Amino acid sequence: MSIESVEKNTKRILEKISQWNGRKLALATKTHFSLPLLQSALSQSENIIIAENRIQEAEKKWDILQKFPHKKHFIGKLQSNKVKKAVKMFDCIETVDSLKLLARINRIAGELYVHNGKKLKREVFLNINISHDENKSGIEPEYLKAFVSEVVNTPEITQHITVSGIFTILKKDITNDQKRKYYKEMKQIQDEIQQLIPSVTEISMGMSADYEIALEEGATIVRIGRGIFGERKKDTKDTVDEDRKK
Repeated sequence: MSIESVEKNTKRILEKISQWNGRKLALATKTHFSLPLLQSALSQSENIIIAENRIQEAEKKWDILQKFPHKKHFIGKLQSNKVKKAVKMFDCIETVDSLKLLARINRIAGELYVHNGKKLKREVFLNINISHDENKSGIEPEYLKAFVSEVVNTPEITQHITVSGIFTILKKDITNDQKRKYYKEMKQIQDEIQQLIPSVTEISMGMSADYEIALEEGATIVRIGRGIFGERKKDTKDTVDEDRKK
């Protein structure tokens, strides 16, 4: 993908997103790491979010990604042994799917706060498996009420973090009508959670193929990679190493 094409695609998508006030684009940079291409996309708006879904890949790219002042979100499955790295690197972790993970993020954020002598309060989103996909992680909707009640009734679990949104990825091969139904349910869930946790104002849902449907149903953040950069590459190492030398 050329710099000109990335710039054109980003402008086009930002223009569509702007039809809904306050909505944001999360640039899904998985395997897309070329510094010129990232500059081309991110220069279109300071409100674009850099979204990574693999800690190991993000580490390889970090000296490139940290050149940008844009907020950085983690949108992948987070293993417990990667939490400390994620908390250090990202402003927000969008994929919290258990109380254990939530507590671990909170504890590590607190430890880093003490160690660094400065405030380090990270945001987290709750990952909801709204489409009941057996191949994906996330809190099943029927268990969400109990999950939220536990968070509300255990304030120490969020002492060093802010629960500020919800997140979902739908299962593959479903119709647009089904997508709309699930996204509508996500908005209803966000409304219900916000009554108990007022800070839950964000809904991260929708990707390149369906982000307009997601926006129509209440998404505040849409995650787009292919729609801007084109198809993903299989290997990142060579280009990452090349860009590090620039």
